[in-house]
Amino acid sequence: METCDFSRSFVTFVTRERANNARIQVEARCALTDVRDGSSEDYFLVASCKGEDTYGSGVLFLEPSYDFCGIFSAREFILIRAGVPYHARDTVGANRDLFDDVLFYIRTVEAEALDTNEAIVQATLANRVINGRVEIADPTGRYRASIEFPIKTMNVNDIRNVYQVDTGPVLVPDFASSRERMVERFDLAYVAYNTPDEAYFVIQEPIAIDPQQPDGPMVSHYSRIVRMATRNSLLAMR
Repeated sequence: METCDFSRSFVTFVTRERANNARIQVEARCALTDVRDGSSEDYFLVASCKGEDTYGSGVLFLEPSYDFCGIFSAREFILIRAGVPYHARDTVGANRDLFDDVLFYIRTVEAEALDTNEAIVQATLANRVINGRVEIADPTGRYRASIEFPIKTMNVNDIRNVYQVDTGPVLVPDFASSRERMVERFDLAYVAYNTPDEAYFVIQEPIAIDPQQPDGPMVSHYSRIVRMATRNSLLAMR
């Protein structure tokens, strides 16, 4: 089977009049399938950077700076800016409306499914490159999602032959969302699992700095824990 080589996969957005070609490494992808007609679309989360004065001559980071990342499909995008004391998803639309072009270079390689705990443990200790894949279903039955990501942190015990994935960020579709564009209906999360049939996600969302002042200053943080029935797999690159 094939899996994404995230280390060599990139999305490049080209700003108006080719002022900038921003090539950003892919962190995770989610293939979202509409079960009614079998149509599927890939959504790619690109790596975070910080707010910057691109090609500037003075201080190159904006003050205050912020965390910047984005989600792209072949048709649409959302740029996410998160910082203290705000969290805003304020730039979203069709690719053609903001950029001269959005280019996808997604490298895939052959991979071996690790079907047993022993195989997972041994592949980890051999320092093989491993991806995770988590499949979830919309409770209404309309959508299926296949979330794929590089395993950056893996815990194994070769005496007990047990493992636990703890990695991210990944894209998790919010099937209950009514936002206008599908690209807006994703949460950023970290994922943990140690069995093939369930996963825990810790979701990034705005939370109050002071719990006693829920309407006061907020910060973006991975804080809300969600448990899901899933189908999990681990894939070692050949």
